[in-house]
Amino acid sequence: MAEKLGTKDGLELYETGKHRRYSLLFSVNGAAFAIAKLLVDPARESVVLGGLTLSRLSLGMILFTAVMVSDIFMFGSKMRNVLERAGGVGVFGPPGQVVLVLIGFLIAAGWFLVGFSGQPPA
Repeated sequence: MAEKLGTKDGLELYETGKHRRYSLLFSVNGAAFAIAKLLVDPARESVVLGGLTLSRLSLGMILFTAVMVSDIFMFGSKMRNVLERAGGVGVFGPPGQVVLVLIGFLIAAGWFLVGFSGQPPA
């Protein structure tokens, strides 16, 4: 039989899950941007590697960012419900939700500018 989740354990589970998801979001975006910056051929402008263009990489990363923001949002909402039932602890309230959406928007906007500004990253 499953044990009831304590408040302390629930908060630890929430923080660990949130940290892992945010780390994945930032790590993948940072690595993709670094690769794009290193591999753009100035003579061919938008080709990153092989047939992958900067605009396609940007679209892929915008999609990845949207999926990760959705995953983090769903995780936070689910954990909020679980923790409220366990001990009345409120996590992932409106301020956290706004911060998450703004972070996702800023990353996606950055990728849009990188992919569609007509110039490779400097």
